[in-house]
Amino acid sequence: MTAAAFVANFVNFGVLFSFGIFLTPIAESFDTSTGPVAPLFSTAVCFYYLAGAVGGKISDSVGVRPVVGTGAVFMTIGLIVSSVASELWILYLVYAPLVGSAVGCCYPSMIGTVGRWFEHRRASAISLVLAGVGMGTFVVPIVSRFLIDNWGWRSALGIYAAFSAVLLTLCTVAAKDPPANQTSPALGLSKILRSRKFVVLYAALVLGGPGFYAPVAFYNDHAMSEGISGGKAAVLVGIIGASSVVARLVISALNDRFVPMRQYRFGQLLLLFCLLVWLLAGDSYVLFASSALLHGIGWAVWFTAAPNVLATWFGVADLGGSVGAFYTALGFGALAGPAVLGFVIDSSGYEVAIVIVIVTSIVAWALCFIPERLATSSVNHR
Repeated sequence: MTAAAFVANFVNFGVLFSFGIFLTPIAESFDTSTGPVAPLFSTAVCFYYLAGAVGGKISDSVGVRPVVGTGAVFMTIGLIVSSVASELWILYLVYAPLVGSAVGCCYPSMIGTVGRWFEHRRASAISLVLAGVGMGTFVVPIVSRFLIDNWGWRSALGIYAAFSAVLLTLCTVAAKDPPANQTSPALGLSKILRSRKFVVLYAALVLGGPGFYAPVAFYNDHAMSEGISGGKAAVLVGIIGASSVVARLVISALNDRFVPMRQYRFGQLLLLFCLLVWLLAGDSYVLFASSALLHGIGWAVWFTAAPNVLATWFGVADLGGSVGAFYTALGFGALAGPAVLGFVIDSSGYEVAIVIVIVTSIVAWALCFIPERLATSSVNHR
């Protein structure tokens, strides 16, 4: 089950997070700028999180296999139709909802199921599952650059459609729910979503989303605008993936020794430093690469902690639904991030856009100290 979740994350996030490599080729083929194309990524991410909220809840109720199988169909059809799209609006109609929803079908449902399979090594198992996200982010952007340079972006999407169909079908067959006696009593998703701790952390994630997604969407084009070659620029997203894989494996090997909420805040702090280094990068590839390295490590620390924070607070019976609902906050952040920042970059440059996400990330990090105070005040009240 853990291997199936790793592979599903590798495929889905590899395709989704390689979008920055496709950004300029798509814009050029439709004779437009990056501004109208960048929201395509944001829209796909929004569908990912909205579908994740639904898919996670369904997998908690009826099982993981039907949800993952639906994701496999969505990904395959979305990539095939997108590869032959004759107008940009077709990508908004097909790529964004189907590719985004495919990721949403697999990610929360897989995490929730793996979380229920494990008790004593849950954080380690989830870290291994999430290493698939980093590995896909490392490998697929580099492969995408090679495919696009040699055969164009349409052929690249067609090739990914074929691989996705095979690998995600195998993941669907391998996906299996744990025995019923391994799950804890359900607290109820509606009660979880109404809790003050969940609401505060959700608001913080909305504000942190733009700072997380801006580098993934714009590292490639920003580096190239500073005179860095396309090949070296594509490696930046690969650095994010590679560093996150290593960090997730280290976290897994440490065997659940971190306090989840402290780990969560530390990951956010690393992402904030990533943005500060990016702001200072100029035409320095070393600073671009350093920023990408910090992004990957921060991403691993932050995202590995999130399911464990929710499992610690609310148990694992509703983990798929709570993770899916929680990550819809990133969907709103992504919509306000790359979508808006693409037009900010066109009008005012990259530095202004980076400053904006630095400010929102600082506020997000500060908000994450509130849930522990809520818990402390509740204990004192009792």
